Amino acid sequence: MAKHVLIGGAGAPNYGDELIVRGWVDFLTTHIDPKTKILIYENIAKNEIELHGPFAKNANIEFRDDLAAIAKANKELSFWGQVARGYEFIQKNGMNSYKKHNLKELQNAETVHLHGGGYLNKLFPVKGFFLGLCAALNKAYGTRIFATGIGFGPADPVPAGLETTISEIFSRFEIFELRDVDNYRKLSKQFPFANFSYGLDDCFLVPQEKLRRPDDGKRRLYLSLLTYNMQKLASSYWDALAKVSEEFDEVVFLESCPWADKKVIEFVGQRFPKMKVVPVDELLNSGVVVGDHDFAFVSRFHVHFVLARLGCVGTFAKDNEYYNVKHQSILDRGSRFREFDGKKGTLYNADGNFRFKSGSDFQQMALDNDYHNRKIALAKNLYRM
Repeated sequence: MAKHVLIGGAGAPNYGDELIVRGWVDFLTTHIDPKTKILIYENIAKNEIELHGPFAKNANIEFRDDLAAIAKANKELSFWGQVARGYEFIQKNGMNSYKKHNLKELQNAETVHLHGGGYLNKLFPVKGFFLGLCAALNKAYGTRIFATGIGFGPADPVPAGLETTISEIFSRFEIFELRDVDNYRKLSKQFPFANFSYGLDDCFLVPQEKLRRPDDGKRRLYLSLLTYNMQKLASSYWDALAKVSEEFDEVVFLESCPWADKKVIEFVGQRFPKMKVVPVDELLNSGVVVGDHDFAFVSRFHVHFVLARLGCVGTFAKDNEYYNVKHQSILDRGSRFREFDGKKGTLYNADGNFRFKSGSDFQQMALDNDYHNRKIALAKNLYRM
């Protein structure tokens, strides 16, 4: 039977989500007895096995997607409705109602860990089921439950009549670590008896040396855009960006989500015919080259996060509540990336020089080591090492 269970929102695959899973796989394979069985529930188990299986081959780790299938079995509920559904799942005989899924090991696990990512919100309402289910396991079996590196929200107000239930759910967690201060403050104020912690994104489990390739001296312009950001950029922006690219040896697009990035890569590739693409699996397994003269134009959250961790500087685009909070959480951790408006902003000063400065951010790299050590210390404490 499984001793430890992890639950999250990876499997699309998405670079940030997979970086978090890789961090926990590396941590557990390093610190847990290899005979100890560990279950990791994500969205698409097949993708997780392909991406992380080779790195877990000496451990007793199994990837599953049963809980994602159960959560999706009722897509009509709101986010908070899914949370309540998860909390009632055991009480309403859900363990027996879904017999084709092997849920028995959830009943006997020592710990159930809701790992990090930005999947608990109204944008992905079915994922609320995971939050409620964790609390249900604690209520029914006394399972130790905890959450780490959660990017919570945006979420609608808790419906009338559910406030007491939601408060009870949060209060059952040994710790509920949030990666951004905005939602830490909101949740702490609304549910003052829960064990919320203002902490760190789970990607800090992965040390810098596993994120970075050796610098080869080339100057690189890094790009990472979302479809809706790309569509909002003025033509003058693309012209200016093409001019900027002439100052670099390479233009490199960092893929975050293969199926979502496909059209973006095609569109941007037409403007930069020599553009190189670094796919998700290569980013995960080999890291990225970051040198003193590199610069980045990004909108993807974890691409910003990783490049900032490695000391790169650049600009980022944000234009909705979800991404505003995400990017701000990185700025709060020392990133020197600056927000840039692709419709109003200009890339050049009046003298014709590129207005942004490249160069490594050594202060951020020093902070990063401290954040990594803090994250490892929390993980050891939660897994009682």
